[in-house]
Amino acid sequence: MAEEFGLKGYVSNDELGVIIVCQGENSEEFFNEIHHRKPKSSEIIFSEIKEIETAEIFDRFFIKPTEKNIVVDIPLTPDFATCESCETELFDEHNPRYFYPFTTCTQCGPRYSVTKKFPFERENTAIEVFKMCPNCLEEYKNPDDVRFHSQTNSCPNCGIQIWLKDNQGNEFKGSNKEIFEKLAEELSHGKIVALKNTAGYLLMCDATNSEAVSELRKRKRRPTKPFAVLFSGVSIMQQYLEVSELQIQYFKSSESPIIVTKIKDLKDLAIEEISPNMNTIGAMFPYSGTLKLIAKTFGKPLIATSGNFHGSPICSTTEEAEQILGKIADYFLHNTLEIQHPQDDSVIKFSPKHYQKIVFRRSRGFAPNYFFAEELSELNKEKNKILSLGGDLKNTFAIVPNNHVYISEYIGDLANFETYERFENTVKSYQKIFNFSPEIILKDLHPKYENQNIVSKFSNYQTHEIQHHQAHFASILGEKKLWKKDKVLGVIWDGIGFGTSTEIWGGEFFLLENQKIARVAQLENFAWILGDKMSKTPKISALSVSGNNEDLKFAFDENEWKIYTNLVEKSEIKTSSMGRFFDAIAFVLGYEKPLFFEGEPAMWLEKISQDAFEKGTELIDYLAEDTVENIPTKKLFLKLLEEKKSGKSAGEIGLNFHYTLIKAIEKIAQRFAVKELAFSGGVWQNALLVDLAIEFLGDKFELHFHEKLSPNDENISFGQLNYYLNKI
Repeated sequence: MAEEFGLKGYVSNDELGVIIVCQGENSEEFFNEIHHRKPKSSEIIFSEIKEIETAEIFDRFFIKPTEKNIVVDIPLTPDFATCESCETELFDEHNPRYFYPFTTCTQCGPRYSVTKKFPFERENTAIEVFKMCPNCLEEYKNPDDVRFHSQTNSCPNCGIQIWLKDNQGNEFKGSNKEIFEKLAEELSHGKIVALKNTAGYLLMCDATNSEAVSELRKRKRRPTKPFAVLFSGVSIMQQYLEVSELQIQYFKSSESPIIVTKIKDLKDLAIEEISPNMNTIGAMFPYSGTLKLIAKTFGKPLIATSGNFHGSPICSTTEEAEQILGKIADYFLHNTLEIQHPQDDSVIKFSPKHYQKIVFRRSRGFAPNYFFAEELSELNKEKNKILSLGGDLKNTFAIVPNNHVYISEYIGDLANFETYERFENTVKSYQKIFNFSPEIILKDLHPKYENQNIVSKFSNYQTHEIQHHQAHFASILGEKKLWKKDKVLGVIWDGIGFGTSTEIWGGEFFLLENQKIARVAQLENFAWILGDKMSKTPKISALSVSGNNEDLKFAFDENEWKIYTNLVEKSEIKTSSMGRFFDAIAFVLGYEKPLFFEGEPAMWLEKISQDAFEKGTELIDYLAEDTVENIPTKKLFLKLLEEKKSGKSAGEIGLNFHYTLIKAIEKIAQRFAVKELAFSGGVWQNALLVDLAIEFLGDKFELHFHEKLSPNDENISFGQLNYYLNKI
């Protein structure tokens, strides 16, 4: 562009971003045109142009190398999906990069996953060990080439190598094309493959082979949680799934997340094994060269799930994969790229009726930047270096090492030892990348969260405790920039969070007024018994919510009934958990199976209720005659139990349970005369609940849902930052 505009000077990375120094008459036009022609995957968050004095006269326009040892104050670059141009080269048998999985250019390829330190220059990445051959170097130096200064540039002659072996250690010899053909052949025979992608290993098998999918479930120890399915392209997806234009845009975006999508035609998919009792699938578009090659070579849909045992972090090294996944995979496709930041795939969904975006997991493609937190930097007047530890389930952490906010990729449940190690190692990596040691550490009010163990690793810091649900509320206030509003009612519903010494919260209403937060309403408390067992056994939640109702006696043996009813009656610990309330309702409506993953009963309840909604079922507010100060847990539960005994269908009752909750929100909002509602907490991953809120509250209130962050506990770290910096 500089040559096109007749400019001379240079472009360079400095501690604040991209700096361009140029001489010529068209500099302002050049500056404006940069904004219009910026790369598709780039984000310009701030720009300015000013005149400077210099005695230097330039005779050309060139790239000036970044100065060494600068303290960088810019975002990290996330991983980008393979662009169309590079994809074309992958399948062009006359191209030198034919079947080379790591074909990239300036517009695509791994970034964050291979970053060792700032700034993103080849020497600071894991790509640095692959020295460019003469052809790659020529591309790198040529301003007219698509790979001009592409830091990930490589080819089969000088780049990353792949190899295929079975779980007995036997290696298959052949060209890249022959390796992928062999892999496809083994997949067609029902084999399970651990494939190293650009951000970690994926476990793959034939999605049309029910025996293979069942075997993967058994080996991975994942009995019922849905698997993602990889389709080779949009046209194939459309044969199986209801895919909107909006979803296609996201599939083809540089982030290319998994999208939870409704099934249109099962065709040959092993749906009961892929997504038991559901009518949706997490659909994947092949976003990397490796995935494009296997999807195209195999020719049918493939399961593509994180390479781990259920609950453990994703594997990223050859040794780790063979040790951990050796009991799962029949074959391994390894490569020589050293992954610095392993990441799971990001997952999103759009609500079926109103297309509200819901983030289920924010990771590869989105992490670690949060581009929209300028006001947090302004509030951090002392320029303190801050570490926000987040929650223990669905953990992320956040740091403020400079004028930007960085939120880690999804890390997971820190009760798992390997996941906790990943958490610690990622924090250490951020310390190295940002030359960062925290002066302020923010943590949850819960005294026994695992992530608090890391505090002892630091020195010279202050700690501040922030209540779990207030952090959720602060998170949505921060994301939607609502802190200076006159009044906002927060509807914060999730599983559990430490409230007080005798209360576990989870169904809360907070009022923001004059930049102060107060808890103003709640789901009425019920007894909390048996700790984690209650979270994993819906019938216990039902018993507690019902107040030991005799109609539930069928679900317990004589000894259980005697013990559990006594515990409910005498429990000193109470909870307002909306998550457990959903479990209780799911149980009474027919969900009587063991629970294998968090939220499973609620997903089942959402599914049968969504089906009823789409059939046009009449909507009934079960609390229509009530003035709702707090949502009456026991009364509403017993009303649903009565409806079930009268013979009404579970889907109809479930739908009206959702609708009743929405009407209860309306009554509480009217009582406090608010015009704006903000929603956070894992319950708001329920797309039906979101659609009903938009449908029946949207014309009376301004509604605010998470779109950049997940409503679940992944947003706690960002909420803790917001809560602290706004001095609540």
